[in-house]
Amino acid sequence: MTLRLISLLLLTGLLPDALLAQSQDDAGAEIIPRYDVEIILFKNVKVPRSREFVLPASSPAKTETMLDLSSSASLEAARERGYEILDSDSFRMLDLVARLIDSPRYELLLHAGWRQPGLERELAMPVWIKGGQIYGNEYTSIDSKIELIDNRPVDATSGERVFEFDEQTLESQELQLQEQQTMPQHSGLYELEGKITIVLSRYLHTYTDLVLRRPRLSADPVMNNAASEAYLAANRADTLILNNHHMREHRRMRSRNLHYIDSPEFGMLILITPFEVAEGFEEAPIEPDAAAQPAAAE
Repeated sequence: MTLRLISLLLLTGLLPDALLAQSQDDAGAEIIPRYDVEIILFKNVKVPRSREFVLPASSPAKTETMLDLSSSASLEAARERGYEILDSDSFRMLDLVARLIDSPRYELLLHAGWRQPGLERELAMPVWIKGGQIYGNEYTSIDSKIELIDNRPVDATSGERVFEFDEQTLESQELQLQEQQTMPQHSGLYELEGKITIVLSRYLHTYTDLVLRRPRLSADPVMNNAASEAYLAANRADTLILNNHHMREHRRMRSRNLHYIDSPEFGMLILITPFEVAEGFEEAPIEPDAAAQPAAAE
């Protein structure tokens, strides 16, 4: 690709991130591009609280090869591979965090950031995050109940047992989960937990595998206090079972653009910015992802 064409693509913002890295290589510097990744995760407070079936599904699996943002040992090991946590002074979305905190519609779960190299998926290190409140050991996670149901059909592709989608089967399985409830073995579960993987191939890509844990039954803001308390008392078992609400997404990204990934229960804002910027090159302003945006914070 000629220098003139590269310059034109830079001006129009159409140059893929991987090609930008290659153009730096062609200039004589063998550099693996690095990116600052900043994320905001928040839950939707005012979502429908009517009783509905949530397909039982396990939480993401954590391995020792992941970067755990809450572990100093993990951070030290990840630093050798070019991953490091960002200082809050480097954050670019503090104004959005303030708006979310002030909004009655959302509740902030996590605001974090890290710096990493741009690598293929096979080499990229997943980043393990957790946030929100911590549920005590009086709560039972749906994770510990899934293995108790052994009469489910097996998916031909994955080889894993799956849950039927018809209402009668769902209700039967839900009753089994309640009847087989045992004492929880955990010492506390985070409300938000899971992994995020940032990959660079031709373009930047983000893979999310996150869960938001919420009690199967909680207070209904529409009901008056007395009626709500009576209803919760009559269904106490359901108030102590934590369902997993998933965000499993793959999204192609553009650096310097603000992207929004959502699910019915919670959402994520993510901004990926090249760490090293050519001297004299003025960074483009943050642009929202046109695909989807959360409702404006009130």
